Amino acid sequence: MSQTINPALSRGALGFTGILSILQGLLIFVPTFVLGAAINWPDSLDYPASQLLPELIEQEGAVRFGYIAYLIYSILFVVSMFMLTKLSSGKAMASMFGIILAFAVASTTARSIGIVRWLVPMPQLAESWNSAATDQERYAISVTYDSLNLFGGTVGEVLGVSIFAALSLLAISIAFLRDGLPKWIGIFGLVSVAALLATTTELMGFEPDTFVLVFGTTAIQLWFLAVGLWLLVKAASSKNR
Repeated sequence: MSQTINPALSRGALGFTGILSILQGLLIFVPTFVLGAAINWPDSLDYPASQLLPELIEQEGAVRFGYIAYLIYSILFVVSMFMLTKLSSGKAMASMFGIILAFAVASTTARSIGIVRWLVPMPQLAESWNSAATDQERYAISVTYDSLNLFGGTVGEVLGVSIFAALSLLAISIAFLRDGLPKWIGIFGLVSVAALLATTTELMGFEPDTFVLVFGTTAIQLWFLAVGLWLLVKAASSKNR
């Protein structure tokens, strides 16, 4: 089977998809740097209410900017996956399209739920914590914080960032391999899927170590970057023909 891109795609479409894929790979660094500097994110996700809620007030502007950037990055995921499905016009992609898009939408939705907790309810809890007059009030706020953080973290990070994103990437990687696109794209995608799923072992009671977490979240970003750069090269070469 020949390794070709959908011949119906214009040079402009190739270039746009390439840029979009590169943005998807790079945009994660905005919340990483902004939130990392402001509240030591992502370690802050495990901080108790007594430590993090005061920091949310002190770093309100940076936290809001960082999480809005993270929200944009998460929404861009479904757009990027949709555009990447257009690279193949083969039967496998036609049959996998609905699965790819469904899991991409599920991933974006779950991520958004996890992110929005830091834009609306958590700042309100921080204000309540700051104005609380008794230890009993702060204890009640702490219980609410822990419950909200656990729910949002499970939905956003475990389901959205890892499981649903991995399933969407799995489907598109299989479609690319079956339809004859360059094998490295599909194989790299499958490696990224395995790396992402390895970060979810906490669901089975096993806490993943730091290397697994870093590699799992980095692999998919490198995949988007590599595919984006490859598409820009393809777009440039088609311009010269």
